[in-house]
Amino acid sequence: MPAFRQKFPSLNHTDLSNLSNGYLETKVDWAPGMKDVRLKDFPFIQTTDPDEVVFNFVIGVAETSVKARAIAFHTFDALEPEVLDGLSTIFPRVYSIGPLQLLLNQFEEDGLKSIGYSLWKEDHECLQWLETKEPKSVVYVNFGSITVMTADQLVEFAMGLVNSNIPFLWIIRPDLVIGESAVLPAEFAEETEKRGFITSWCPQEEVLNHPAVGGFLTHSGWGSTIESLCAGVPMVCWPFFADQAMNCRYSCNEWGVGMEIGNNVKREEVEMLVKELMEGGKGEKMRGKAMEWKRLAEEAVGPEGTSSINLDKFIHEIISSNN
Repeated sequence: MPAFRQKFPSLNHTDLSNLSNGYLETKVDWAPGMKDVRLKDFPFIQTTDPDEVVFNFVIGVAETSVKARAIAFHTFDALEPEVLDGLSTIFPRVYSIGPLQLLLNQFEEDGLKSIGYSLWKEDHECLQWLETKEPKSVVYVNFGSITVMTADQLVEFAMGLVNSNIPFLWIIRPDLVIGESAVLPAEFAEETEKRGFITSWCPQEEVLNHPAVGGFLTHSGWGSTIESLCAGVPMVCWPFFADQAMNCRYSCNEWGVGMEIGNNVKREEVEMLVKELMEGGKGEKMRGKAMEWKRLAEEAVGPEGTSSINLDKFIHEIISSNN
């Protein structure tokens, strides 16, 4: 993952809406199946350079995709019906086959579970720590495998967690802070010795499904978002780049399971949102919505579920194209 950022050093967590005098707040009404989205919600458009590498890569992928015989999406029908309908007007055959981890879990007895899909070495001690906590009492904090932040932003998150008085499990990768090691304030360790657990990586699906976890402070990557939905866990969202802004938008505005934190992170906002997520009325309402999405996700991968049926259709489509 460090190599990724070396190739694209311009990636950072800035408030692009301010840089463009508010232009990126413009509503977009021409995207099939999408409503009330803004320019800044779309991935990789925040550039004025026609030769920008990532922008042109995405354009190339989009142009190539229309030639595909079939396309599978890691989602499920009930979660994004309008988006999937919109995609069906562009691509010949669209199949929603998610959540993939729920499908994979059905094949544990066949040894597929041992394959794994984590990008970092997992620390399982955090699961033992979670066993000592009350149900729904811990906020899980993880900004994914690529997101980076400044040293000042790290401190703001840290002190926000301190001031919230909420138990937390925080994943701090060795490369989380841009260009330097992650150094936490001395008062952070003093205040959170008994109610905080920090490690460099963890088995996220197990953590999110642990009874002690009641909320997720996330970068809104799609993998994390859909795993949180499958676990029935609401989110505080701090999107970084790529699809994360759009995922955040849907989590907060369409699915009712998220609250967005500002790009220019401040400890007061972290404290307020984490407390609301874990103890507030809005957090409880979001938890109820998340549990409903969990139920619908499980239905989708059931024997007669839409994703199970779509996966069979997708496989048959691929097989028939090779004959």
